[in-house]
Amino acid sequence: MAGKPERIAYRIGVAVALAASFVQVWMNLAVGIVGSEDNPVNQGFYLVVAAAAACAFTARLRPDGMARAMLAVAAVQALLGLAVATAPSTARDEPMGAVGVLALSGIFAGLWLVAAALFHRSAGQESRRENIMPGA
Repeated sequence: MAGKPERIAYRIGVAVALAASFVQVWMNLAVGIVGSEDNPVNQGFYLVVAAAAACAFTARLRPDGMARAMLAVAAVQALLGLAVATAPSTARDEPMGAVGVLALSGIFAGLWLVAAALFHRSAGQESRRENIMPGA
């Protein structure tokens, strides 16, 4: 039996957010996003994942709050990528260069936005269902 559409969207949103978190931490531990894994600038990318967890906790894992939380995390990811890519000292130390850091941060920000869209869809379907069948 298929699950309710809002639950399916919510679960996929959680999977996307967890996958983005896992891959970002894994890449950072393995080779580092900026330079080597020992580069202190990489700590900021761990903090993005910590921000995602803190925002999810604050949202109490509710779909509407999670949508806003993932939007905030996408903004933090994009701003961090922009800050790192435009910093003169880190851009010349980075083998991928500033464009590589921006592209990678853009990919992760995109994943956070996909999770936000799925949570938003889940919240919308849940509220429509409540309007049609109160108490269901």
